[in-house]
Amino acid sequence: MTASASTHGALDGALALVVELGLPLLSGVGEGLRDAGAEVVTSRDPRWAGSREDVDAALLAALGPDRAPALAVLSLLSEETTTLRPLSDLDLEAWRAGAADPIRIAMRVLAALGARMKPAGRGTILFLAPSLSLVGGSGMVALSTALEGQRGLMKSIARQWGATGVTVNWAAAAPRALSPHFDAADLAAKGDAVPIALGRRPDARTEIAALAAWLASPSGRGVTGATLMVDGGEWMVP
Repeated sequence: MTASASTHGALDGALALVVELGLPLLSGVGEGLRDAGAEVVTSRDPRWAGSREDVDAALLAALGPDRAPALAVLSLLSEETTTLRPLSDLDLEAWRAGAADPIRIAMRVLAALGARMKPAGRGTILFLAPSLSLVGGSGMVALSTALEGQRGLMKSIARQWGATGVTVNWAAAAPRALSPHFDAADLAAKGDAVPIALGRRPDARTEIAALAAWLASPSGRGVTGATLMVDGGEWMVP
């Protein structure tokens, strides 16, 4: 766990929690939030993947007993989830570990965060994930299922918690912009000559983190339950 604070920028000292499990996908996001003025706490504590008591202990270790984050950025995957293999190679145990467990983990992490953020009457939760579940890909059935399960959970929680002042959203980014793990993956491809409208993928520190900061700012408080594409216009899907 690391922490840093700044008094300058759009977030002006607001507390931001960055939680990452499994494949590192949030590189640059914490730095970008610091650039925006947030006090950033990052955690890769394996207890986030455990029981509700384990999750509460991970949250306590990250923030102490009383603090509620103004922003939480989450990537809750597992090694089993991001292992690329065809459906025929998945037995039931591997399917549960790769597809079902990340949904369970997300439920428990959201419950723990909600217990702090809802009484505070404010807060923003943002899942950051590769856009694979929106377009599919060879050998990615467990990953796509886990991501779509988490995204459906996000929408349900956003509707339940909206009146409390807590917003919950999903950002889908170009897989190769998040991790070199996907460099060798057989990703879905577009047939047109300019597959990315911007001609490049958004930068995690300067653009993806800026989206998270905007959602946590007063200007972004009207957005909840949304799937936001931050892939430079590669896949223009709802």
